[in-house]
Amino acid sequence: MKRAAILGCGSGGMTMAVDLGMKGFKVNLFDFPEYDKNLRVVEEKGRIEAHGNLEGVVEPDVITTNMGEAVEGADAIFMTIRAYGVERFTLEAAKYMEPGQVIMNWSSYLAALRTYKKFKEMAPKDTVLGEGAILPYFIKPTGPAVLNVFGVKAHLWAAAMPAKETPELMKAVKPFFPNCEAASSVLYTSLTNPNLQVHVPPALLNTGLWEKTGGDLEFYGTLMTPKVAHVMDLLDKERMAVGRAVGIELIPKPEVLKMEYSQYGVTGETMYEVYSSFASHRSWRPGLSLDEFAAKTAFGEDILYGFVFMSSLGKQFNVPTPAIDTMVSLAELVLERDFWNNGATAESLGLDGYSKEQITHYLMNG
Repeated sequence: MKRAAILGCGSGGMTMAVDLGMKGFKVNLFDFPEYDKNLRVVEEKGRIEAHGNLEGVVEPDVITTNMGEAVEGADAIFMTIRAYGVERFTLEAAKYMEPGQVIMNWSSYLAALRTYKKFKEMAPKDTVLGEGAILPYFIKPTGPAVLNVFGVKAHLWAAAMPAKETPELMKAVKPFFPNCEAASSVLYTSLTNPNLQVHVPPALLNTGLWEKTGGDLEFYGTLMTPKVAHVMDLLDKERMAVGRAVGIELIPKPEVLKMEYSQYGVTGETMYEVYSSFASHRSWRPGLSLDEFAAKTAFGEDILYGFVFMSSLGKQFNVPTPAIDTMVSLAELVLERDFWNNGATAESLGLDGYSKEQITHYLMNG
């Protein structure tokens, strides 16, 4: 029986444990000792419960704060962590991985490009580093080790860094996620991340309402108005233009959503039309202050590891990104944080000065 190591015991990791456990796989669940609150709850309760669009109760085979124990014997290592934790989790796992093992973060945010060089130095020979475009689930915890699953994605993308190793990655991933498709590169997965357009405009352009309600509002039902969604459409056009400049043909966000949520009858050609048909998501309420939402969920990921990078790549290839740039600068004003100087850039990833052909070669061969 195949075994998956799941690194990160947040909502995503616990949901994945239920999903894979229900599919008949063995599951090792890990988090670092200082973040072991959920692990201890799972240990005490002896189970994780999921309700909604994924129903089940599962007890992981291994619950641990020991990375070596977590990855030992795993057929695939899946990280379900926030963007800011990518380096720590990936490089700590690299110390204990066995030759031939694969590791990937499901929420891309340039995870593979940010860790590739150090990972190759630290990990055993023939290990594979990859990333998925997005976490397979849309969830919110409703109690200790109890999750409400609003949606399960029908279509997923993943790639290895370098892409010549993607076949090995997919060989390991497919048994666990048969609906996962090989992407052309880890830049494709990071630029396809569906979260890049959806969190920031509704939150920023409804700052007053968010502050008055403390985030206790229906994100997709209340904040997703035609003009807010129009800004999201503009962001999407700029994302696709940046992709084309480096030789990557990206799928429009509405089409990505229709592929991911095909089982929920999602329709429409624009952001507003698509999100208006999202019955599964409509009741989701963040329940966080704007600062908490910015730090934990959106701005600390989408802006730092999405918008700032796309803007820098746009400048490198003379692609204007006015909507993206405006959102970053507005976020700095509203939240009083320095996003421009702290985000990932083409330079910080070692891509500055590269031509389109050189970037393509690097993504394929390392």
